[in-house]
Amino acid sequence: MSVGDVINAEEGDYRRESVPAYQDTMGDLHLRVTHVPMDAGAYDTEWVTVRGIEKPMGKPELPEAAYAIRRHALADIERPAPTGPVW
Repeated sequence: MSVGDVINAEEGDYRRESVPAYQDTMGDLHLRVTHVPMDAGAYDTEWVTVRGIEKPMGKPELPEAAYAIRRHALADIERPAPTGPVW
């Protein structure tokens, strides 16, 4: 997993690390990763913590926040298209 990847996870497979006002509207997650800590998932075998910008379907992007995502949900990561040649 790296910055720019898009994570799609179902409702039970993620949680927000803080509890903002929109917490009660949780559904499926569509998250663009903005930061992957070097120790992401090092302390827990089931959850991986990342920062990202959530894009709820049909709504504006939410502010960047920290999310804990179940490891098995990370198997369905969308990679961004390459921007140029790989040397």
